[in-house]
Amino acid sequence: MKTFLKGALFLLVFIIGVSGIAIYWTFYRPLPDYNGTKELAGLNNDVEIHWDTFGVPHIYASNKEDLYRTAGYVHAQDRLWQMTLTQLAAEGRFAEFLGKELLPYDQLQRTIGFWRVAKRMEEQLSDSTRSLIQAYADGVNSYVKNHPKSLPIQFALADMEPIPWTVTHTLALSRLMAWDLNIPWKAEISYSLARQKLSDNQFRQLFPNEKLYAERQLSDSSTIHYAEMLIPMLKKQQELDKLLNKQGSLKGSNAWAVNGSKTDTGFPLLAGDPHLGLNMPGNWYEIHYNLNGKNLSGATLAGAPVIILGQNDSLAWSLTNIMLDDTDFFEEAINPQNSDQYVLDTLAGETLYEQFTVQREVIKIKNEDDTTFTRRLSKHGPVISNIYHDRELIDDRVITMQWTGLDVTNEMEALENMGWSQSFEEFQQALRSFRVPGQNIIYADKAGNIAQFAAANIPIRNPNQVLIREGWDPDQDWQGYIPFNRLPKSINPEQGWVANANNAILEENYSNYITAYWHGDYRYQRIRQYLSRNDIVNEQLFQLMQNDTYSALAEEVTGYILPVLESSQNENEYFETAISYLRNWDYTYSPSETAASIMDVFILELTRNVLEDELGKDVYDAFINYSGQPVRVITRLMRDGSSLFDNVNTQQEETMRMQIIAGMEEALQYLVDTRGPEPIEWRWEQIHTLTLKAPLFGEAAENDSAPVALKLIVNNMLNKGPFPVGGHSYSINNGEYRWTDPYDMVLGPSIRRIVDFSDLSSTLSILPTGQSGNPLSQYYGDQTESWLNGEYKFFYQDSSFFNESQYRSMRLTPPE
Repeated sequence: MKTFLKGALFLLVFIIGVSGIAIYWTFYRPLPDYNGTKELAGLNNDVEIHWDTFGVPHIYASNKEDLYRTAGYVHAQDRLWQMTLTQLAAEGRFAEFLGKELLPYDQLQRTIGFWRVAKRMEEQLSDSTRSLIQAYADGVNSYVKNHPKSLPIQFALADMEPIPWTVTHTLALSRLMAWDLNIPWKAEISYSLARQKLSDNQFRQLFPNEKLYAERQLSDSSTIHYAEMLIPMLKKQQELDKLLNKQGSLKGSNAWAVNGSKTDTGFPLLAGDPHLGLNMPGNWYEIHYNLNGKNLSGATLAGAPVIILGQNDSLAWSLTNIMLDDTDFFEEAINPQNSDQYVLDTLAGETLYEQFTVQREVIKIKNEDDTTFTRRLSKHGPVISNIYHDRELIDDRVITMQWTGLDVTNEMEALENMGWSQSFEEFQQALRSFRVPGQNIIYADKAGNIAQFAAANIPIRNPNQVLIREGWDPDQDWQGYIPFNRLPKSINPEQGWVANANNAILEENYSNYITAYWHGDYRYQRIRQYLSRNDIVNEQLFQLMQNDTYSALAEEVTGYILPVLESSQNENEYFETAISYLRNWDYTYSPSETAASIMDVFILELTRNVLEDELGKDVYDAFINYSGQPVRVITRLMRDGSSLFDNVNTQQEETMRMQIIAGMEEALQYLVDTRGPEPIEWRWEQIHTLTLKAPLFGEAAENDSAPVALKLIVNNMLNKGPFPVGGHSYSINNGEYRWTDPYDMVLGPSIRRIVDFSDLSSTLSILPTGQSGNPLSQYYGDQTESWLNGEYKFFYQDSSFFNESQYRSMRLTPPE
């Protein structure tokens, strides 16, 4: 990072010191052009683009290749820097452009193998899908070629030029997203570390419930040692997530749909709001396609032309993360006579060996000599034990990783066919090809159908679920994947609605293991409450639901602690104040709520007091990195009672009552010390804030050695915030913060969408940022205020767009 900072310093001094003409040239010339007629190589026919008042492009074309070529053009115009960071992550080329300090992240990315699996996926593409993605890539590259002087300022700050876009980059994007949503392996490592610190009974209590404990026992004594071996990889992943502003452990979504029997129009309604790390310019880019009169619109990822969350003239869908446990680690037995071989099997006393696959490549490093990188693979996957290894911990053991994302699947074709499906049957057929990442699909259509499908490659495993499996035992290998027709689903249920909030999706008596790391039911139960108690629902109710900050968890905890505080209010001068706020609280995390701050600070203090003494600081810090775990654990301990309430470092035996009192005392002291003695200054908005940071530069500017000039540019141009925000990890309106760095929000609704099938001409939607990644564009952060206020915009999908909105138009034509 130091090399990167030095380069940025030089450029910033230049930029700030030059004349007004140079400032104009550097900053204002790169602004996108949304008007006029331009030639675009490769087009078959003219294409029209109309940008609405929020910078959403409406593309009208007569064939798909022209449509997707234009999509590449507009993505590059608005999100080229974001796409470039995707390329660096996919190929593992951070050090090549940004300096030697980022080499460990290249080693991580190349070890996992995003680029290599994307190459294999490319080989399996159908000719029709390949031609469409190639047209998209050509559109990206045509924009870059024709606008060499219009690059966003981020390229100047990083001292680099754009990298040509390829079909492989688009395919790799799907695997980067899948890895970002892969949470269970990280949680599992922290549980494995905790196993060595606790008795069997205490460890059982560390799971939110008995069912999760039974489904994912980690009782193998050797597991502990292996978990320590995996910590370096885990830490590097956490560092990279922070660098790219992809933080948060509750990456998931809300989505629900109701049929016409529950609406006043007689048509279905569908809502979705995926929860991802929040940054600038944000994850999603909205787009509307019109292909010879057929409409398709929704949210794309810059780098791929397919609609991921969307609707057409007949149907709509949204996604939620299954939280699938799709990663396992294997210890490989090595041939003592040949370290290049591992044990494949043992049959009738005879050991069968297989050669490791060895892949060597060169990593370029900016201003340094190149270095070589070697990747080894067994039948299970890449060897991950020799990256950032500690020889004493490794002790010559070889650990490989099997992940469903390393298999060849074809999500691009699945999403392409899903988007243009015209019937429920066509959509279901297209869905069969959607395998990675594992997702719940919430569906509705104009014919009145609603449904929920699980779409995933779910491994079939031996029932004994351990962190490290024995690679030499074929019985511990994955035995294929659960067939599509056996995956959980719900079609047109009698209740008239379907919903998921990353909660368990298992049907009664479902025998296959999916995951032990579902999110809690708190968000789902609140959604269920809304949909069950209201006979008739409408768009307005859906808006209220998506912005709902009520926390059933907070209500549950209040019920445990309020009687204790009421019987102890004379023990602390602020207890009476806390009691008053908690008694009169409606359990919402709206910005003005003081009780919300009291509750969350208390939960963190109580959890630390109860668990850190048994786990030790290092293991405790690893455990709370995934905040979905400790908050559910502490509620279970309060509900059931536990010996964990006793502090092993003291002579007396602490009780739950004593820990509640101590936790509240510390929480109130924290609020007094940080916000002052007046409770009005303890409001949730005072401590729970959101800063939308620019990936890479946002983190670089927080470095102690960062130049003042860089800080000024980042804080005044690239970043937005801080903003006071409502919400909580377990409210429908998710407002997660990291327990290791409270209370700055890092994850939340990355888009909100509501589709009303009584009028498909427009959808309600809102982004937390805006369409553009150029900090000087009018569309950079222009939706943030509305998103914060729970407001929506109209996203048009038919010709009414031309009557309802101001717009700018461009015509792209084939070269003469």
